[in-house]
Amino acid sequence: MRMLVVMNFAASLSLAGACAHAAEGQFPTKPVTLTVNYGAGGGSDAIGRALGRALEKPLKQPVAIENIAGGAGTRGVTAVVTAEPDGYQIGVATNSPMTIAVHTVKGLSWGNPSTYDILGGIGIVYNTVCIQADSPLKTLDDVVKYAKENPGKLKVASIAGGINQYTWDAFAKKANINVRFVPYSGDADGVASFLGKNTELAALTWPGLKAQVEVGKARPLAVFGPERMSSNPDVPTFKELGYDVVTTSDYVVYAPKGIPEAKRRVIVEAVKQAVSDPDFVRVLTAQNIQVQFTDGEKMTRQFTEIFNATAPSTPSGK
Repeated sequence: MRMLVVMNFAASLSLAGACAHAAEGQFPTKPVTLTVNYGAGGGSDAIGRALGRALEKPLKQPVAIENIAGGAGTRGVTAVVTAEPDGYQIGVATNSPMTIAVHTVKGLSWGNPSTYDILGGIGIVYNTVCIQADSPLKTLDDVVKYAKENPGKLKVASIAGGINQYTWDAFAKKANINVRFVPYSGDADGVASFLGKNTELAALTWPGLKAQVEVGKARPLAVFGPERMSSNPDVPTFKELGYDVVTTSDYVVYAPKGIPEAKRRVIVEAVKQAVSDPDFVRVLTAQNIQVQFTDGEKMTRQFTEIFNATAPSTPSGK
């Protein structure tokens, strides 16, 4: 009888252990929250919702979209990086709030890229410089020459405190030119000012300027990407033209630091699959975003480089 009790107890322990192991291996077992760090209705929101839909199939759970705007995009990032690292809250954002705005927004509980976990890149936005289509300055060399001969006369529209300003300042420093920096809150305002002929140049994202190029109101001089854009291969890179300034606006999926490795692998694999989802590709392509998965370690190195280059403050833009 005692032997039977011992055997039953051992069997119960074995069964309990097996159940616990199975429970540990099942992830996720409930809906996952995907935080978008801007309000509903914008481009980032559309990308986040497309990503959420694409993640539901590989994760086999609903993905709820949470919009948290404010703080130049840092409020939403804060909500993610300070969440419980259990894999049930992740975020999608670009490099600007995570590497540049972080220097100017006070009171953040996170900082350099080692304080959060980038799971992977999902899309690349090229940054470009365009000039008025009717300008007598035809090339980037023309602009540099004119700016040196007429310091402070040319004006450039761009986005304040973000990757566009950082990139423009890096180029202006290498070219040793003085161009008046006119800051705006986003692409839309910058493009509107440029179209109103308030500035001769615009240093903005390619998605923001592409439509104006297509209707003949703007002429692209160069892009800051690592290579020419597949959608517009005639536009050279700044590096080709002798200015080693290479930056892009990168969308990444990230999470709080410390997610158990088994859960992290599940999310990373789901993100890889999501990037190939036809609906996701359609939504990003419509915004002129180059869709591709980039390893989280590589993105962390890129973010760290920008973070360090812009510390302790953003460039002056002067």
